[in-house]
Amino acid sequence: MMPVADSWRQPDRRFVVTGAARPRDIRDLMGRPFFALGHMARLEPLRYRSRQMEIVVEASAPLGMATIRDADILLWLTGQIVDALNHDLWVSRHVRFTPWRLFQDLGWADGTHQYRRLYGALARLAETRVTTSLRQGPEWREKPFAWISDVRISREDGVALTLPDWLMEMACDRSHVLSVDPAYFRLYGGLERWLYRLARRHAGRQKDGWRFDLRDLHARSGTLSPWRNFVIDVVGIARRQVVPGYDCKVISGGKQPVLRISPTVLPTGSVDNRVNPTVGQDVEHTIGHGAEIPLLTVQKASQHIVFKSGISPLTYITNIITYYVGDSGLSVSLPAARSGYGEKAREAVADRLVGVP
Repeated sequence: MMPVADSWRQPDRRFVVTGAARPRDIRDLMGRPFFALGHMARLEPLRYRSRQMEIVVEASAPLGMATIRDADILLWLTGQIVDALNHDLWVSRHVRFTPWRLFQDLGWADGTHQYRRLYGALARLAETRVTTSLRQGPEWREKPFAWISDVRISREDGVALTLPDWLMEMACDRSHVLSVDPAYFRLYGGLERWLYRLARRHAGRQKDGWRFDLRDLHARSGTLSPWRNFVIDVVGIARRQVVPGYDCKVISGGKQPVLRISPTVLPTGSVDNRVNPTVGQDVEHTIGHGAEIPLLTVQKASQHIVFKSGISPLTYITNIITYYVGDSGLSVSLPAARSGYGEKAREAVADRLVGVP
């Protein structure tokens, strides 16, 4: 009998989200440049290379690259998958859910603005192209993927989409996922969010925390901000102490400034297992020199990537929600918020074709 952790490999199944679940993050996505940090559309490709891996993220106009706020959807879906596996339920990379359920779990308000935010995030996640050597083998350049694909949105049945194999492999392995502080989803700044994910992955709940070389973090974040502005931003975040669950302090005086991150509340039981140092570590748990040293930092391309005009990878049901992607850009027809929609959405979780065994 197939283990539930491998059930997602069955091609004819669909995973229907029916209840609440705590969002989870994937270790390999934390502290690495997979998403744009800004709020403006990023069209410049993101290129990062270290001794251990190479990451290339590209996006097309007018949507731009998926942002770290858009990634909330992936964290939520990962949490749903982990919760189902914990209850010995089969899962699938083909997922169906109602916007109402996502809004409830992530603390989004149920209104037109949040539907617009959801549709924009889904569009960017579908349009963003990721190519990475991380867990991809020697032919990784031949295996690009989008964060989501085959997206369908309907008023009656909610959202249906397909997750990439690369993400499912890690989401279904409990050793690759970590819980997320609910306060994370209330952080507005992209850099604040990225620093939390970095801290959660490396510092975890360990008493001594970790130290990070700021020059290395500048490259690993994928930010377009100049070095000087990046340091100012990190110092400001450390001064305000806005990273939930962690104390941040910038230490200067050496060759390079260092960011020290330590948990504010220590566990009474066992702490997180130390991260397998795929990014390496040196003296005093400092990430940087001798560790994941960038060989090629984020590059600014001289030209934007332009895809052929036409229908985007998102497909839609007629007369419900429509996106048009062409020379004039993207336009959306949004459903008006109305009373009773949340209840109707809650009743729309049943998949008429297949269910979860």
